[in-house]
Amino acid sequence: MSNNPHLKKELGLITMLGLGIGSILGSGIFGLPAVMGAVAGPSLITAIVIAAIITFFLGMPYAELGATYPMTGGPYSFPRKAMGDLGGFLMGWGYFLYLFIGTAAIIDIFVMYLGFYIPGLAVGDTLTPLGITIAVASIWIFTFINIFGVKWGGIYGVVTTIGKLIPLAIFFFVGLAYIKGDNFIPYMPFGFTGVTLAVALFFWSFTGFEAITIPGEEIKNPSRTIPLAMIFTIVIVAIVYCLIAFVFVGIIDWASLGVNPGDWKAIGKLASPIADVAKAIKLPWLAAIAAIGAIIATGGAGGSWVLFQARLPYAMAKDKLFWAPVSKVNKKYHTPIIALVFTSVLTSIILIAIPNFASVALIASVTGVLPYAAAVLSVIILRAVDKKTKRPFKLPFAKTTTLIGFILSTFIIYWASWPWTVIGSVLLLTGFIAYLFVKVKNWEIKRNIWIIVYLLGIMIVSYLGDPKFAFNNFLPVKPLGLLIFPYDLIILTIFSIFIYLWAYKVNIKAFKRGEQ
Repeated sequence: MSNNPHLKKELGLITMLGLGIGSILGSGIFGLPAVMGAVAGPSLITAIVIAAIITFFLGMPYAELGATYPMTGGPYSFPRKAMGDLGGFLMGWGYFLYLFIGTAAIIDIFVMYLGFYIPGLAVGDTLTPLGITIAVASIWIFTFINIFGVKWGGIYGVVTTIGKLIPLAIFFFVGLAYIKGDNFIPYMPFGFTGVTLAVALFFWSFTGFEAITIPGEEIKNPSRTIPLAMIFTIVIVAIVYCLIAFVFVGIIDWASLGVNPGDWKAIGKLASPIADVAKAIKLPWLAAIAAIGAIIATGGAGGSWVLFQARLPYAMAKDKLFWAPVSKVNKKYHTPIIALVFTSVLTSIILIAIPNFASVALIASVTGVLPYAAAVLSVIILRAVDKKTKRPFKLPFAKTTTLIGFILSTFIIYWASWPWTVIGSVLLLTGFIAYLFVKVKNWEIKRNIWIIVYLLGIMIVSYLGDPKFAFNNFLPVKPLGLLIFPYDLIILTIFSIFIYLWAYKVNIKAFKRGEQ
């Protein structure tokens, strides 16, 4: 028997629900409703529903993959199994960027809401030096919790998930008594384009669902637990988001906020929107509870993400596609301590270098979507080349469902808006350079060149596309407006179908040639 310690199976359905909901339900619902309102008005609620539907199409393929192949590092491991070392590395690279940058974004919001009680931590959505200090200290507290065992990290996720849902429930039920119907008219003041931009903004709030598959080797009865945890997590989070958004829009008191009725652009400038609208209706105690909920929510998500972000490089290192020491498991605590410390160091660097929520959240969203698209493709590839493996959960209408999911992934990357679509895509492409430092043999470039074409194609459409899909553009150029809505989406749909079929066929051929 090997003396090398292994990860323990200590995570059940309830724990995974706590971790799943905890990893998703964090910064977004407390920070984004105001920004979404500025571009979509009351129809931000519709944007949340659309984002939930997209998440479902992307999440269910993970449910099949996670139940069939319970491996640590799901978002990396599944594409690697379907697309080889280079394909897996590139998806792992993108997801790795998404994880440690996204964790920094969550901690930013955590500290900003903490500033509701401790003044001087942030100016607007940018942390002060004191705020940065507290942010870095927080990330290391979360790290130490997870070092002592995945069970304690899981318990932390369950406790903080319950702790964040209670304040949100109070905000919802109390707020119902103050709903003003006029706030919902007109419902779509900025047209459907505003709704789609809001979808891209809010999709960040749904990212994290795939984290349910990451600690696969540590989950009890994964064939049952993973699909159920995925379904329940997406449904519960979507319901919570819609209810809170409904109350947020309904209780806005324009006069008390000092803005003209219907001036949604002004709503977008609220620093702590949930607490601000509660305070405006003369309920300071509700504002305080909302702030507490935000602190618990972001703190809970931060703790969960620290657990998840370490498992990805750990899994890659086990496969000799990352820094070797990261694969070590501590003999006493049975946790990947080096991976935990390594990823938390990177998150700390982001917190210090870019202490701004909006700046890092958009980049993290773009880098996370490509691995989603790859997981969708992995389902049909692995069904074709690995027919003997039992699938405890099978995605219904897999070819149609995965194609829809792939198209929607493309939309999200595009809707992330100029210039963030380009910046995120360029960061993803740097994975080809990073691969040089890890493994230069067996490049498998033929089966993965579709990734380059895919990202370049989206960048080109973004540049030619609707100028309305530009958000916080700091570049000297903007979209040309040659492909306005809906022609941009038609082109992207056709392009997505082409890439989907190409990636599927080229990987099937690779397996036939004996490339594993």
